[in-house]
Amino acid sequence: MNMNIPHGSADDDFVARVRQSAHAAVPASTLDLDGVLRSSRRKHATRRAGVTLASTLALATAGAGAAGALPGIPGLWSSAPVTVETTDVPPSTLDEGEVEVEPPAPSPTDIPTPEPETELADLAPGVRTVAEPASYRVDRDTVVLDLGLGAGGGDRYLAVVTLAKIDGRHSATDLELLAGGDTALENLREGNLGGTLLWRGVTSDAMVLPSDGGPALVFGFSSAATEGDQFLVFDDPLTGGAAGAQGAHAAPGSAAPEAGASLRVTPFDVLGDGSVWMRVLQVDRTTAEPRGFIYANQDTWSASWCRSTSPECAVIHDVAGKSVDEPKAVEPAPMVAELVPMLVEDAQANEVRAMETCVAQRTGTGWTAPPQLTGESFWQTPKGVDADVWRLCLIDLSEALQLASTAGEPAPPPDDVTPSPAPTKEPTTSPEDEDPLGLGDLLEGIFGG
Repeated sequence: MNMNIPHGSADDDFVARVRQSAHAAVPASTLDLDGVLRSSRRKHATRRAGVTLASTLALATAGAGAAGALPGIPGLWSSAPVTVETTDVPPSTLDEGEVEVEPPAPSPTDIPTPEPETELADLAPGVRTVAEPASYRVDRDTVVLDLGLGAGGGDRYLAVVTLAKIDGRHSATDLELLAGGDTALENLREGNLGGTLLWRGVTSDAMVLPSDGGPALVFGFSSAATEGDQFLVFDDPLTGGAAGAQGAHAAPGSAAPEAGASLRVTPFDVLGDGSVWMRVLQVDRTTAEPRGFIYANQDTWSASWCRSTSPECAVIHDVAGKSVDEPKAVEPAPMVAELVPMLVEDAQANEVRAMETCVAQRTGTGWTAPPQLTGESFWQTPKGVDADVWRLCLIDLSEALQLASTAGEPAPPPDDVTPSPAPTKEPTTSPEDEDPLGLGDLLEGIFGG
């Protein structure tokens, strides 16, 4: 399951932190995606903001990031009407018989501005990241991003971020990730539908897996680039990783990431004003298997993960058919399954022992934790421990904590709604009163009418 486990002061209630970090409120890939978006984007902007508000607040440290005012986006013009004032014309001085030619009426000057360009960066062989997307402001509540990464079939990945003011501060409240070309981008910029919808929901970690074996897209909201250190962590199937994880088999001396390695990543500023941050990376799975992200700052750490077998956060994109499905869930990875029993009874008392077990097994040593080690100090790798191993174990621990916190709870009812093919490339409309998921009734129940 896609999770974000933050750790802060020692006064925090341990299990409460775990439960508050779960993305239970995030609209996942099992929604009727086509039905949700069939109505006008602008008509439902307020409803979507209300429904996803809880999930935004649950992202905690590695979630939507710092928020701030929105004075405007550099390089984009205001949508306010342009007022043109004519200058006074002096009395005519023409001789009799001459014809006065009236000068053309002044018109607004169309100052050409260059289209923004997406900047990509290669972090390692097989791993690319979006350093800066081409951003387009649709209205005060919507931004469209051209991520510039190939989505197969001649398309590329696009994103629509919905915004809202929360307690006077700006934050992202919805994310739609799509595959499309120039036509889809133009439709989205006009506030219409376009492209193939792949994912919808606020998250700090999610994946799109092309069914043809193409590179995986790993994405999510993030803390600011200047806050702490952020890493993309790769799985290691040889030491308790996920079943089916491909890991890495880099040649000696190659710069490609190895199994269990981690790469430092830098998120990008969605709006250019430091209020909303995202990280978007594309990973060749024949080189490495994405596992999750680690955020570390003094006295604070958090972990998020998404496996290729996690239906809560991963989707399978049929590039040729332009449709979306979800992967089949599998049992927890062996390492995670071993840690869960330690954390069911008293998670806080046993979190150090769980990390000790993980590090010892992943390194094949008898490593023991130093006496002063506590969960609040996990943000810093202990001396003598490989930092990559430590980060991978933080994700193992976080996933095990989530499973332990829900142990004994009844299984959720089966969900008969499966992902449907996303909207066509042409904008669609529907009756004004269409509300396929009953969001209006839901909001009335939440907010009292």
